Amino acid sequence: MTPAQRQRIRQILPLLGTVLLLGLFFGTTDRAKLMQALAMANLGQFFAVILITTVVTWLYDSFCLVWLVRVTLGHRGKPEGATLREIAPVKAASYLLNVVNYHAANLAMGWLIGRRKGVPFLEAGAALATLSWLDLVTVTGMAVIGLWLAPEVLGNAGSLQIWLQIVAGCVFGSAFALMLLLQSPLQISWLQRLRQLAPIRPLVRLGPWQMLQGLALRSGLIAAYTIAAVLVMRSFGMAPQWGKMFVCLPVLTVVGTIPISVSGLGTTQALMRTLYAPFVIDGRAATPVIDAYSSAQIVGYIVLRLLLAMPFLRKISQELRQRPTSESALPSDPV
Repeated sequence: MTPAQRQRIRQILPLLGTVLLLGLFFGTTDRAKLMQALAMANLGQFFAVILITTVVTWLYDSFCLVWLVRVTLGHRGKPEGATLREIAPVKAASYLLNVVNYHAANLAMGWLIGRRKGVPFLEAGAALATLSWLDLVTVTGMAVIGLWLAPEVLGNAGSLQIWLQIVAGCVFGSAFALMLLLQSPLQISWLQRLRQLAPIRPLVRLGPWQMLQGLALRSGLIAAYTIAAVLVMRSFGMAPQWGKMFVCLPVLTVVGTIPISVSGLGTTQALMRTLYAPFVIDGRAATPVIDAYSSAQIVGYIVLRLLLAMPFLRKISQELRQRPTSESALPSDPV
């Protein structure tokens, strides 16, 4: 199999997974009651919440990117390319790719930011991938702490708890190993050569203090989405509990990172049926209400993010089509 064929398969699989999962999802719900739940929802509150959340999280995420680029690439290449005014349009335009895969969107942003700053793509891409890694550490840590404080949230989903424990072990183990290898004062020759590699340099710049800052910043983003989810649930007549929501959302986020569907469609919705069932307390069947809420929320965010991306796509696409100058194409000086 050629690399092009493998790439094509990787592009098709999420779409195929989405079709299969959504087919199973809608095939196992009461569509009449789902439509009834949509009709009963406070759509004004729903649209207001997701609109405000889309704008706020776009700006907040852009601020996080500014912080990340300054920490990991600020000493490299050219000084431009790392202000909020420069980063926010790139983040907005990335929502087009984000619909398919969050990590692909981050790599695309890394390519453009690296081009602007005149640093190698491997280094810029690794810097943006570092944000995905910080996200994973953040949501995994929040999920583990939350399940330790409220183990009843998962109910009888023992297999999911075992899977989360395995993921947590791998994530925290890799974080500890990276800190031990890259941040230690050891001057072993092979370790020094490793630290000089372009894909590793951004992680070397992310010291313990910077990592704590990053985790705090990304925790704020998860908190914003949690608050929004509670308000959207209330617009559907649900009664979410704040403490449990700060456990459920990180768990759902970890599950949503599995690249088997577009934007977590199907995978997270199926899990919501279990996690959010206790929040439907008005006598209605829980599954159709949760399905109406989850479908409306996911589709609403996708549509609003695509609308947000539209004003920036032309300028970003023109920049992408421009041939880089010889100065910007050159790798920056080594560390």
